Amino acid sequence: MEALRAGLGAFLGLCLTGYLVLSPGIDLESGLYLVAPLGASAVLLFAVPNSPLAQPWSAVIGNTVAALIGVAISLTVHEPTLRIALAVGLAIAGTFMVRAVHPPAGAVAMTAAMSPDAIEHLGFWFALAPIATGTASLVLIATAYARLTGRRYPFRQFEQQNRHGTSDRVAVERLG
Repeated sequence: MEALRAGLGAFLGLCLTGYLVLSPGIDLESGLYLVAPLGASAVLLFAVPNSPLAQPWSAVIGNTVAALIGVAISLTVHEPTLRIALAVGLAIAGTFMVRAVHPPAGAVAMTAAMSPDAIEHLGFWFALAPIATGTASLVLIATAYARLTGRRYPFRQFEQQNRHGTSDRVAVERLG
């Protein structure tokens, strides 16, 4: 049942994002409006929503930072293998530095690096749409879908009470 819930959520999230959020404002001739990394983000958001890698900050900021890096590298490095490897490596470092590690972000940077003609046409707008807008849309849909299906997303980790259910410190800590 959980597999169907996750699959249906990803389907709905990508359909709504593709048809309602990205398609109307993106040049469909470039073919970069519903990119593969958004599918990878959907896996995390709908199948493992409690993962730290699937939280809103990690998803939206991680993908956006990776897109900015991927575009910058795509516009400046012309050798394909070096461009792709550099974009992904710097995206990993960049997302670590902003505490927004999201595995699909590597694919976002790689998508930009593998598509120099489209990136030359879109420029840094690629980071805004489809990446930031698409990821934010998926996060919002995942939040609503989780609530509708009795799940919790985003996951907030509250400070744990002690094993007795009180906020008192455990005896060893109180007594020294």
